[in-house]
Amino acid sequence: MARRDLSNFTIRPMHKKDIGAVSELAMLANPYAKEDKYREHIVDELEENPDLAFVAVDKDRVVGYVQGDTRGSKTTLEDIAVAKEYQGMGIGQQLLKTELTALKKRGSKMVFAEVHYKNAGAIPFYYKNSFRIIGFLQDYFGAGDDAVILKLVF
Repeated sequence: MARRDLSNFTIRPMHKKDIGAVSELAMLANPYAKEDKYREHIVDELEENPDLAFVAVDKDRVVGYVQGDTRGSKTTLEDIAVAKEYQGMGIGQQLLKTELTALKKRGSKMVFAEVHYKNAGAIPFYYKNSFRIIGFLQDYFGAGDDAVILKLVF
């Protein structure tokens, strides 16, 4: 496979105009979700935490995104996803770095990630970035849809 030219690649804050592309990418991180319902979740998170939502853009195409959430003392990495043809190029790393910087600005000391068991292939990515498994929650995403819970302490 030919290496993509990422000279036009940038990370910027997410805007409402990005929601269509982001909701498609969300299905990579959330294989259990219904796209239309999850789209509402993405919009809600963007409205509640606009400073914690970023997209990766190659030329004019959204190729990845990340969203975070803080509620009281709990900080959660809501989603991180990169289009399949862009995976393995460091885009996910840059999105995560951008998100963690934004969370630290908010005063976060630790971050949780909840990974659907069907997306367990994402766990090495989190481990590479110092997250560690702290447990599992049965039926967290719905009946039969368990979560692996990871935590990063700054």
